[in-house]
This record gives sequence, C-alpha cells and structure tokens, in this order.
Amino acid sequence: MQISQLPRDAVELGLRGARLPLTVAGRVFRRGHDTSSWPPVAVFDKAARLQRSEVAKREDAMTARAQATEVEAEAEAHTQARRKELDAERDAVDAADAERERRIDEAEQEAHHRANKEAAAKRTATRATAAKRKQAVGKRAARADTERLRADADALKAEKAAVEARGETLKLDKSVQAKKSARRSG
Repeated sequence: MQISQLPRDAVELGLRGARLPLTVAGRVFRRGHDTSSWPPVAVFDKAARLQRSEVAKREDAMTARAQATEVEAEAEAHTQARRKELDAERDAVDAADAERERRIDEAEQEAHHRANKEAAAKRTATRATAAKRKQAVGKRAARADTERLRADADALKAEKAAVEARGETLKLDKSVQAKKSARRSG
C-alpha cells in the first residue's frame, strides 16, 4: 500500500462508518424495500461522492506539486551544472586568449627588433602582419563569446520551463482552494 493511498482509505473507512446508522435505519423503517432511493441515503451518497472527489483532486494536486518540484529541482541542477561548465569554458578561453596575447606580444617585440634592423619598408610589412594576427584573435574571441551566449540562452530556457511548471502547480492549488471555499460557503 502506498502512503498516498492512506488518506483515500481513511476517508472511505470514515464514510462507511458514518453511513452505518443510515443503513440500519433504512433496513428497520423500509423492511424488504429498496433503500437506495430513500432521501437520507441519497443525500449521504451524494455527499460521499463529493468527499471522494475532493480527496482525489487533492491527491492529484499533491502529485502535480511533487512532479513540479522534481522538474524544478532537475532544471536547477542542470542550470547549475551548465553554469559550472560555462565558467570552466570561459576560464579556458580567457587563459587561451591570454596565452595568445602573450605570444602575439612576443611576436610583435621580435618583429619590432627585426624591423629596427631592417629597412623602413620591412617595418611596415611586419606591422601589417601583427594587425592581421590581432584581427584573427578578435574573430576567435567573438566566436567564443557567441558560443557562451548560446549556452546561457539554453540555461535560461531550462529555468523558464521550471518556472512555468511551478506556475501550473500554483494554478491547480488555487483551483482546489476555490472549489473548497465555494463548497463551504454554498
């Protein structure tokens, strides 16, 4: 027996116990006749059906709430894992960029020393080469930024799905509370 079955069984047992006096009275007062259409029995049966329906709706709401919580937890875990991956990737890209910049700086210094020894024309050519290298590094960095932004967008979509699932749970809960309030006041 599942623990979620216990409230339903308890309600069922309580309803049987509460109906016992009606069953006995029906047999005494309507000996040999069908008691299913006797007004007190009909009213009680209607109330019992409403009670069972309420219990079923509450169980459904609890199940939906549990599922939404699970989805939210999974989405949060996925988001955290993805953020860690993105941080690691960002650190790797930053380190690679720093190394590239260091190499570029070294290459520029070397080219500058060579250029000083050579003629003015050769100095101009070396500067053009260094500018192309910087442009290539800029392009690579732009690609890495684009990949990071796509990953961030995926993480935000997962968070949005979790928030929407939580919203559905809250709507179900409000619906159950509204019906309960309407029954109490009506």
